[in-house]
Amino acid sequence: MRSLSFFLRETINGIKRHSTSSLVTFLQVFISLFFLGLCLIFIINVNHFVDNFLNNLEMGAFLKEEVDYEQAVTLMDIIDDLPGVRAITYISKEEAFSIMQQRTTMDISDLVRANPLPASLKITVTSPRAANELAETIGLLEGIEDVRYGEAQLQTLLPIFFGLELISFFWVVFTAGATLMTIVNTIRLAILARKNEIRIMQLVGATSWFIRLPFMIEGMIYGLGGAALALVLVGVTYDVLLLGIAARNIFNPWVIDLGLMIYNLSIILFFLGGLIGIIASLI
Repeated sequence: MRSLSFFLRETINGIKRHSTSSLVTFLQVFISLFFLGLCLIFIINVNHFVDNFLNNLEMGAFLKEEVDYEQAVTLMDIIDDLPGVRAITYISKEEAFSIMQQRTTMDISDLVRANPLPASLKITVTSPRAANELAETIGLLEGIEDVRYGEAQLQTLLPIFFGLELISFFWVVFTAGATLMTIVNTIRLAILARKNEIRIMQLVGATSWFIRLPFMIEGMIYGLGGAALALVLVGVTYDVLLLGIAARNIFNPWVIDLGLMIYNLSIILFFLGGLIGIIASLI
């Protein structure tokens, strides 16, 4: 315990003696982690958007006019047992008409004398890969008039989503690598500027770990402190972004909420900040 307090005291004294270079080092670490955090906001939301879309793909199975509710329930039980089905919901003719009316700006109840819409089953699919085969199987069932799930649009979107995830992966690798190099070089330069102190300690017989430990603690302070400040500012930035999205009512269900984003970022930034700070200080 005494050894730890001694090394902490030495670390704090070292930061105070070189306050200007320490401040510059801290700011550079913070700026690097801040821009990494902004990058991660985009990448995490892209992956969340793609996963949300693909894992909640829906298809509509439209029922024939003569199919009553009891027959529809029987069909639902059959379809629910098929592989690739996550959930299934019955939508009556009246519900379908109400949904269409909500989506149009004009009152269409006066324009049509009878409800032309069929009852249907809304089916959530576990994977887009299962959609085509599942649609063919459901289409063969007695009482099903037609099955639609936007096959053409899905075939167009899948390569785009794959490309987005691939770009996101390489972007985060590049950004994390650039951040790592910047922080490592910054901390190493700050430590090398004290080479005279290090040489004196070596001359008086100090062991390599006795010399390294205060610098490792100092590097960890820079890393964790920079990560904490970066997390606060990234969180504020993301909160403002969410308010803008909520005001425009766009992508609301498709973005990660503030609490979950802060949780994800805190794990990444604190881990990287602390680890890189320690590694960079190993002289």
